[in-house]
Parts: sequence; C-alpha cells; structure tokens
Amino acid sequence: MKNLKTFPHPIGLMLFNRFEYAQRVLTSLSAQTLPVDQSKLYIAIDGYAGSKPEAQGKPDRTKDIEEFARATFPKATIRLMEKNAFPESLRYLEDAMLESHPDATWFGFFEEDYVISLEYLDIIADLSSAAEPIDDIAMVAATGETLDPDKRDKEGIFPIGHLWAYFVRVAHVRERRDDLQIFREQMSGRPYGDRDKSALALVMAARGVFPVGVGNDHHRLNLMFKFNRIGVTTGLSYGEYIGAEGEHMTEKSFARFNFSQPTSVPFDISNVDFSAMVPDLRNQFRADFAKRLANRYVIHKIRAFSAQKDFQSLSRGRQALEHLKRAFRAFF
Repeated sequence: MKNLKTFPHPIGLMLFNRFEYAQRVLTSLSAQTLPVDQSKLYIAIDGYAGSKPEAQGKPDRTKDIEEFARATFPKATIRLMEKNAFPESLRYLEDAMLESHPDATWFGFFEEDYVISLEYLDIIADLSSAAEPIDDIAMVAATGETLDPDKRDKEGIFPIGHLWAYFVRVAHVRERRDDLQIFREQMSGRPYGDRDKSALALVMAARGVFPVGVGNDHHRLNLMFKFNRIGVTTGLSYGEYIGAEGEHMTEKSFARFNFSQPTSVPFDISNVDFSAMVPDLRNQFRADFAKRLANRYVIHKIRAFSAQKDFQSLSRGRQALEHLKRAFRAFF
C-alpha cells in the first residue's frame, strides 16, 4: 500500500504503570515514516488501584503517563482508568474503535512493552492490504514473535505467537466478542494476576476452545484457532520487545526467553503472496498450535510419569537419597 499520507487503520494502545516503557513506545509511535492519524488513536492507561505495582509499593506514575501521552498525541482519545482492570481496559479500546469507526477493516492493539521501528506502520499497511482479500487471515504483525520459537529470526511469514503490536481483522473482532465477554465475566472482581486459571480453562473448553494458556493474549490466540483463522507475523523483528518487568516477566525470565533483536533487513512486500501461502500457513498454524499444547500440557506429564516409574524401581535406600537431594534443591 503506497502513497498514503497517514496510517489508515485505527489503533488502540494499552499503557500501564511503567513510565519509561510508555515513553519509549509513544515516542516510537509518533516518529513513524507513515504517520499516525490521531483521530484514529485510542489510548487506555490501566489504573493504579488494585494493580501489581501498588501491591509491590511502587509509586503511581499513571498521571505522568497520561500527561506525556497527551503531549505526544494531543488529538488522540485518551482515558485514564480508575482502577486496575486490564480486560476492561482492552474492552474500552475495542468498543471505542467499533463505535467510532464502524466501517474499519482492521484494528491495531499495541501495549507499552514493544517499541516499534520507524517503518513499522508502513510494513503493516502493506501486510494488511495484501491480506485484505483473504478472510482466513485474521491477524498481521511484524514482530518476529512466531508461534514456533524455532522460526524466529528467519526471513518470511509465519504463524503468530505473542500478540504484540498486531492488527486484527474487524470481522474477527466481532465474531469473537461473545467468547471474550465470557472471559471477562470470569475475571470480574479480581486482579488480572489473581485470575482463577482452572475456572478459565474449564469455561473456555466448554465453549470449544483449546487453551494453550489462560492469559489475555493466549485467549485471543485460542479463539483464532477456534474460528479456523490464521494470524501471521514476519520472522524478523521490526521493533524491540522491552518487557523485562511486568505481570508475567522478570529480568531473569526475560533473559532466558532470548527474544528477537530488531533486524536491519528491509521488508519487501513483493515477496509476500498470501493467496499462495494460506494452505501452508494453515498447516503450520495447526502444527505449531499442537506443538505448544503438547509442550504445555502433555510432555511434562509424560516425563513426570516416567520419572515416577523410574523412582519406584529404585531400592529404598536410593529412594531415601533421592528425597534428600530434592529437599536440598528445594532449600538451596
């Protein structure tokens, strides 16, 4: 998609109580080679009350974040939420875009832990335009975060994994709304970090959803699988994930994941033919989804069962020694 003066699709941006992260992401969004149309930008700042930072005794920076956001995008629609209610904040963004842009075909959902490259929106404009005629493709991104980590840092288009700086087809937003409402109802009245994971998994399964996880992003990935849609991203990362501190991440786990670094390879849309790629992408998505399910729920159970059988075959003396080793590891 060329000759655009501004980026054509509405964008919803979710910010939390992390001023430095918000500052970097807002700055990157304001510096795009294809500028943001501020009349189509919606920013929700999740509230401090009831949040993990409040429980940790960290200061409330949400008003500072709001001030910086308004200075950076004075014509955007910005709302500071009264309390920490992550799924409700996302629902606000979704509802605001649906109400204000009923004829839109794609919505963007960004958070403040992925800093986009200068050309990110240019790349997305090309990807969404190429995917437009193909209803099967429900999401596009250029983050390098593939569903199968083995496909990261490779040139090409692959099934999407982490939902960072992604765009979703509005038709899919509408078809998944009932399922997302059930998810929100299960979350009602409790902090996101204290969600009842067992109850969420059961209610999702009752609606025909295979849970590779019960977090917000996982649920959206699960629903894409339920509706037989495909989400795609570039194998190379056109931005940088900075979320070393957050709901699910620590600096130690961040280092262990070894996320992709920004690429210097220019994106070329002429290499993307979605109509020819869809059958292979669908097969990849099913295989990668099944692989993640196996890694999450099956393989570790098989290993635990095998380890238990091996343990039971040991002599009593060896079993006692193994118990002592486990106790030692638990304490030290």
